[in-house]
Amino acid sequence: MIGDRQDPYGAVVGTRGAYGGRETVVMVARRPNTMSTAGLNRLGLKRKDEAWLHEALSSPTTRFVPLCNGKVCVAGPPASTVLLETGTWEDVWLLGEAEGTTYVAVEIDEDTWAELPVPEGARLASLREVATLLPPLESNMLALAAGLSAWHRTNQFCGTCGAPTRPEAAGHVRRCTGCAKEHFPRTDPAIIVLVTDGDRCLLARGPQWPVRFASALAGFVEPGESLEDAVAREVFEEVGIVVDEVEYQSSQPWPFPASVMLAFRATAATTEITMDPTEIADAQWYSREDVADGIVNLPGSVSIARRLIDDWIAEGS
Repeated sequence: MIGDRQDPYGAVVGTRGAYGGRETVVMVARRPNTMSTAGLNRLGLKRKDEAWLHEALSSPTTRFVPLCNGKVCVAGPPASTVLLETGTWEDVWLLGEAEGTTYVAVEIDEDTWAELPVPEGARLASLREVATLLPPLESNMLALAAGLSAWHRTNQFCGTCGAPTRPEAAGHVRRCTGCAKEHFPRTDPAIIVLVTDGDRCLLARGPQWPVRFASALAGFVEPGESLEDAVAREVFEEVGIVVDEVEYQSSQPWPFPASVMLAFRATAATTEITMDPTEIADAQWYSREDVADGIVNLPGSVSIARRLIDDWIAEGS
């Protein structure tokens, strides 16, 4: 725990001095989702401080987090992120600070990866594969690193004039070399909702998912749309059900490649299912007993969908 003040929503709030006397506040949710808040101070006010960055990159307490083609380097068991103590890198991305250590991500190629002084048995893995195996701080930090990695790979050129872009602000900005426009990492909001009707919930699967798999409904928020409206629209479009009593639950970073999942519960106002066959291969109402007994295969514990379903099951016990 980094502090003892509590906000009205059950989060622990800690404060500490930083940035030349300015105070920064770090919030830690009491029950964070995988890859969510874990006490990382992102040092946003330090990203353009060139003198501080130069000192930090040469500090013996700084650790470098290597990524290769969007994958992270892990060792174990127990699983842990491989951290490098020194190195001369062309581009680095400041991730933040925790417990006196500054963390910086660096993108490397496969040839460089093969020559790194990594522990025996270390391997490259997708964050989705290892997020639940890592300590919370590491999975949270790697969510930022993976998101930045994907953004840098796909934003090499300016969308306004087409000229090449270059990284600035410790990897959190790309500036166009032609028109000087600044480009920032994007995050696409997506809702995910567990619709309930008394003692049963609605689960569905897309055509790309295996038979017997089922999850909560989800979709991206459209321009000019509130989150609640997105919930109602997605549910109606995909399964033809009208919902009310939309209630926010929690959120989760989902850097695959650039989303944040916003989880809701909603009550069904109508219950007859009419599926959109282009989006939904199967959708059914399930009782708590059916879901708890494994009549369907649920999403893995890495996803906020599983938390929505597990929390609903627990309410009936």
